[in-house]
Amino acid sequence: MRKIIYALFILLLFVVGIAGIFYGLYIFWKPLAYIVGGFIFIGMAGILNQAYDNTSNGKGGEN
Repeated sequence: MRKIIYALFILLLFVVGIAGIFYGLYIFWKPLAYIVGGFIFIGMAGILNQAYDNTSNGKGGEN
């Protein structure tokens, strides 16, 4: 009988832990989306800046 109670207790802890992880990810989703979106915009700005610098420089160079 004790093994069954112990196994149910372990299973309950496991389920609560998994639920806590998913709830934490759910709470963290909106700020994470803003953070990832910010990195995407920063990357796009860097790429556009590189492209603008390469096309506006008409004095020669590697091209």
